[in-house]
Amino acid sequence: MLDLSIEELQKTIDALEEQVDHTDIADEDEWKVRYYTQVEVNEQLERQRDWLMERVEAARNQSQEGVSALLAELDLDSLTESQLLRYLKQLEKDRNSLYNELRDKEWKLDQESKTFHKYNDTRKAYMTEITEAMVNLEAMKSRLRTFEGSENGSIAKNILPDQRVIDPRKGPIKKTAAVRSLPKLNTADKDFNDDDDMLDKQSKKSAEF
Repeated sequence: MLDLSIEELQKTIDALEEQVDHTDIADEDEWKVRYYTQVEVNEQLERQRDWLMERVEAARNQSQEGVSALLAELDLDSLTESQLLRYLKQLEKDRNSLYNELRDKEWKLDQESKTFHKYNDTRKAYMTEITEAMVNLEAMKSRLRTFEGSENGSIAKNILPDQRVIDPRKGPIKKTAAVRSLPKLNTADKDFNDDDDMLDKQSKKSAEF
């Protein structure tokens, strides 16, 4: 909008310059006054335009507090009504943009908060399971040590005196089993033959009687 106004003013200046070239000498002073007055107004408008553009750019990069501070520092008396309206519309646009950005940030923050609480609950559940597993593991280790101790004690009690280890490198004392000597087979056969002869003799005597 300001650029269009500058272009229109430049056209007006060009037209005035053309009119100055074609005016009579009587009207020359009046046109010169108008010309220089318009040039001064144009320079002021250009300065105001640059200043407003800087302010608008600063407002876009600042938060709501920055915009409030900018409004407090703004010299409203130096602006025309049309400039104030344009500046007001720009501020409303920036306000809506900041509001939408704020809503978007709030939504993202809410989602991240929900995600955090979800993972935090999961973490707590895992920590509880790990703690229970550690407690059970310690209990199992304690039972295993107790069982091994009782088993070693019972084994030590069941060892016979002659099975005790004198030298660990040589192992337990060896015991040689005594083997009973059996009768010779020839002696047994001879005894059996003598018994048969006696039976035969008794049989013969019985037959004679």
